[in-house]
Amino acid sequence: MNTRTLAAALVGATLFGLTPAQAAPKPKAKQAGAVTVTVTNSRKADLVQLEAAKSGSPDWKEVLGPLKSGKQASAKLPQASDCRFDLRGTFDDGQSTDASGINVCTDKTLNLTD
Repeated sequence: MNTRTLAAALVGATLFGLTPAQAAPKPKAKQAGAVTVTVTNSRKADLVQLEAAKSGSPDWKEVLGPLKSGKQASAKLPQASDCRFDLRGTFDDGQSTDASGINVCTDKTLNLTD
């Protein structure tokens, strides 16, 4: 294609509202996905599982499996509009612990204690 034909094609495309930058739609920016929280098990008992639900929701999901006493691991929680979650930990000594309304966007650490 010579220069004159290319120029004519670009002028024609511009007249019809098409330019190379507009020809393909831009992909939308990805919304924030999961929030990663560092969980430290400072209890004497091993953690069996950690569950999370958006604050006030009955839909609990396991976000972390077994975690030995004295160890830490990362848990991924889905993004909530207000970042608030209810958390429930179950331990191998038969005990459990609950925390409500935790803002995981401002505090990305969770320390499980006796």
